[in-house]
Amino acid sequence: MAKPNSPSYEETELDGESSPSSADSSNIKEESEHQRINHTSGILYGVQDRPPWVSIALMGLQHFSISFSGVFALPVIIAGPLCFDLDRDIMNQLVGTAFFITGLTTFLQTFFGTRLPIIQGTSAAFVVPAVVLLSLKGPCPAPLTANSTMEERAAVHDVAFERIQELQGSICVASLVQVLLGITGLVGVLLRFVRPITIATTLLLIGIPLLPMASDACVTHWGISGLCIAIVILFSQFLDQYDLPLPRGNKFAIFTFFPILLAVGISWILCLILTAVGAFPDDPDVYGYEARTDIYNEIIRDAPWFRFPYPGQFGMPTVSLAGFIGMLSGVIASVVESVGDYHACALISCAPPPPVHAINRGILMEGFGCVAAGLWGASCGYTSYSNNISAISLTKVASRVTIYAAAAIYIFTGIFFKFTALCVAMPQPIVGSVMATTFGMVASIGFANLAFVKVNTSRNLFILGFAMFVGIGVPDYMQKNPGAIDTGLLVLDQILNVILGSNMFIGGLTACILDNLVRGTPEEKGIHWRIQMGEDYMGHPSDADQEEVESTCYDAPFGMDWVRRKAWLTYLPISPTFTGFGKTNHHPLDTDLSDS
Repeated sequence: MAKPNSPSYEETELDGESSPSSADSSNIKEESEHQRINHTSGILYGVQDRPPWVSIALMGLQHFSISFSGVFALPVIIAGPLCFDLDRDIMNQLVGTAFFITGLTTFLQTFFGTRLPIIQGTSAAFVVPAVVLLSLKGPCPAPLTANSTMEERAAVHDVAFERIQELQGSICVASLVQVLLGITGLVGVLLRFVRPITIATTLLLIGIPLLPMASDACVTHWGISGLCIAIVILFSQFLDQYDLPLPRGNKFAIFTFFPILLAVGISWILCLILTAVGAFPDDPDVYGYEARTDIYNEIIRDAPWFRFPYPGQFGMPTVSLAGFIGMLSGVIASVVESVGDYHACALISCAPPPPVHAINRGILMEGFGCVAAGLWGASCGYTSYSNNISAISLTKVASRVTIYAAAAIYIFTGIFFKFTALCVAMPQPIVGSVMATTFGMVASIGFANLAFVKVNTSRNLFILGFAMFVGIGVPDYMQKNPGAIDTGLLVLDQILNVILGSNMFIGGLTACILDNLVRGTPEEKGIHWRIQMGEDYMGHPSDADQEEVESTCYDAPFGMDWVRRKAWLTYLPISPTFTGFGKTNHHPLDTDLSDS
């Protein structure tokens, strides 16, 4: 292994391209620009740059590996309340559809939306409302066995499809609100009242309730799950500065790029060996059985090689008022989280803070992605992934082309049905360890938002503490007392159960109300938090360079000459020439969206 802080694979390749003998004058100019950016910001390739194809492939695979655990884990969780886990064949379809829609929504976001290098993946904000909604349907039928009749299988399929059809319809209709927020620019009205305290509380209450689900999977064999988690920690936190030597003096940061995939692979191979030597019991009721690797061999063998997901594959979506309200809470939380991610991605990528039209398009494309998730049956909505944004600071590659590569990988894996069958067959303790590392990160990102407010004041400590109490205590009471709500109207009972049972909705709403009503200084409220996120960008060498990047970074992928000639497009909130209602100029750091 190379020594810590040694040059990465991309840095070595870049140095090799800087020779004038290997490039024409235009390449030399581009290379000098890269060196300028590297000198001022540490970024090797900016948002609009195109790295060599080898780097594009590696970075695409790296973004896939970082986001894989979240995209895979959330459908697996929802598969239980959907009764999909009773039949692994339809569970394979669920996971494959999630992969396919991840690739589709990621491409839409990066090509038409914000144009920033952001991965769109399954959102944890939709999980708790979905679980609460599906719990109103009652328990699932008995699990299928090898001796189950065709009639029993058909009955299970009917129950599972009825549940996912309601979930699909609820996601579709709620996501139309997100589309409306983006296309009309009304997202600014929403964000006028949402500040770091609300965002932090919401993200904390998204991640914390999911941790017991990870624990339930880990408990099937603590030895295997503990080993997998330990390997993830070793690779990502202790060995991340060591690189794998490659021919011709190149190096590859394997532990930085693939800590989770390496840990899963090593743990899976160990489970395979222990299964072969008979170390795990073959009785399903005995501790350790779920760590076996041969439980679903027949499912993998019988799965087709390729299967193309399509809209309505689980039947015609239906919708209920309770489901709509529950999914709407997930949509609002997703919007709040994504806007923060847009600013963070721009900051890390050394791009200008996203202007109002880019944010509007981002929310619009995210809404379209959630609608597609509902139509295809991906089990939950989609949002931007913060983990992949953090990866940009490690790899120094912010090119959106690498995200196109990651989107292509997701689309291919969603169609490659043998791969999804293999993922679903992953031993349960390893699934639990993947969940533990993923969901813990969601909660910790919530803490990161508190950096933009003065936390150590009685005002903010009270708001944060009381909102967390409401967000955890009320849903816990509702779970322990399922008949507590009885108004005499079934629809109203369902709506109240979904609202009061959703941790992040009830806690985030409490934090939002108190943060806007309780008096406080601008520092306590974090009123200018988006401007704070963009201040580091002002360290670029010259205003002229900043204006040049800003003028093209968030432009449409084509047709900009036509867009600039049409004066009426300056009033369209998603147009690249839109600067805000009633404004003719838009300062790059004026991103609190109060004008929209």
